[in-house]
Amino acid sequence: MDSAGAAKPEEVAAYQSTEAKQARLQSMLAALLDDPILADVPRKPSLGDVDTLINLELGSAMRVNVVKLDNTSFDVAVLNNATVKDLKLAIRKKITEIEQGQMGHRHISCLNCSEVDLLAAVY
Repeated sequence: MDSAGAAKPEEVAAYQSTEAKQARLQSMLAALLDDPILADVPRKPSLGDVDTLINLELGSAMRVNVVKLDNTSFDVAVLNNATVKDLKLAIRKKITEIEQGQMGHRHISCLNCSEVDLLAAVY
């Protein structure tokens, strides 16, 4: 910007270009995530999520099926060398994603895996 506070034309063009690239990226990401092959990818995947799913395909991670006492179940993916803490964090994250999907964007503040009775089977 110059001293008068007006944006220079090249700054506006760069901003619009960046904005357009971001919009195209979001559009492509949405299209990819709607593909049934990528059904196990979270809606807003983190780098860790993507890394774990890639390692799952390469055989360096495992899918754990978690069955709750009410007979509902879900899968989580963790690396083969994951600790119990890593598994608990993955379960907690998945439960939060499921609950947010059912209730919209309401924040769940009191979720503790140690209070939830879970049975896990590795396959």
